[in-house]
Amino acid sequence: MEYNKLQKLLEIQYLKGRLDELYKGYVPHSLDTNDRIVDSRISKYENKLKETDELAYHLYYVERENRLWSKKKGKQYVKDLLIKCKKSITDEKLILELDKQIKRYE
Repeated sequence: MEYNKLQKLLEIQYLKGRLDELYKGYVPHSLDTNDRIVDSRISKYENKLKETDELAYHLYYVERENRLWSKKKGKQYVKDLLIKCKKSITDEKLILELDKQIKRYE
C-alpha cells in the first residue's frame, strides 16, 4: 500500500475517533459555556474529515445514525421486557426498582 493512501486512511480513522469522543461529551442545550467550545471543535473535525475524504465524511454520519437508531431500538426492547416482567412480580420492593429502571429508558 502506498504511503499516501495509508496516511489518508489513518487520518480518517483519527478524525472519526475524535468526533466520536467529542460527541460522547457533547450535551446540546446545556447552560454551560463549554458546549460552544466543544461544538466548534466538532465542526472543526467535521470540516477536516470532509476535506480529507467526502465519502468517509458521509459514511461516518450514516454509521452514527445507525448506531443511534440501534441504541434506541435496544432501549425500547429492554423497557418493554421490564414492563412485561413487572406484571408477574408481587414483591413491592422489586416493583419499585423496576419502575425506577423503566423511567431511565424513557
